Amino acid sequence: MKPKLSLGMIPLMLIVLVSCGTSKKLKMAEDHITRLQSDSITAANNLSSCNSRVADLNNQITSLNSKNASLNKEAEDCRQLKQDLQARVDRLNAALAEQGTSLKEIREKIISGLSDLVDSGMNVTFKNGLLYIELPEKLLFKKGSAVPAEKYKAALSPLASILNNYPRVQIYVVGHTDTVKIHNAKFEDNWALSTERANSIVRVLKDSYGIDPHRLLSAGRSKYSPIASNDTEEGKAQNRRIELILNPDLSKLWEMMGD
Repeated sequence: MKPKLSLGMIPLMLIVLVSCGTSKKLKMAEDHITRLQSDSITAANNLSSCNSRVADLNNQITSLNSKNASLNKEAEDCRQLKQDLQARVDRLNAALAEQGTSLKEIREKIISGLSDLVDSGMNVTFKNGLLYIELPEKLLFKKGSAVPAEKYKAALSPLASILNNYPRVQIYVVGHTDTVKIHNAKFEDNWALSTERANSIVRVLKDSYGIDPHRLLSAGRSKYSPIASNDTEEGKAQNRRIELILNPDLSKLWEMMGD
């Protein structure tokens, strides 16, 4: 026999059914909300991380821009320094060329204008960028003496005239002897003879021919810088000499280098 439902039970059953359906939807909604909240938190974290990364990249860009500006300044400074150095090198080369030209002109004038002295044994050579004028003893001094007589001074006149035309050239006067020991009460040894001979020539150039003493320097080398063998009389005669070493005035060059 089938049970019979009363009219009073039907509304209750409907409520139960509706209630069951609503609970499922509510649970689904709550789950969806939970997922959305989780996704929102994840998105917020990602956004925060991205913002932090963007800020870090912006800082790097700022730093790189600063370094780039600094490098550009250094590059410009280097370009300017290179230009300044090149200009200084050009000035130095011009000054060196001027001095070198002066020495070549002096040599040509001596050789062409002082043929008598050249024939008498004067020798003019270039060595290590300097001009050497070698004057044998017989043109200037009596043997064993350091006092040039008037006739010996005259030999220096045409040479001094040329040197006076080049006031920026320094003149080093160096005395040399052979190996024979000096037998003279005036000189202790060959050092003294060679040095005093150089001093005598310096005095002649200054006092008799008006060469600026600031250009002059004297020294003695005794027997220690021979140009020939001292085993023969001819070689000894060559070694007894006065050297005039002409040197460009480098003071201007040093001033340029210090600019």
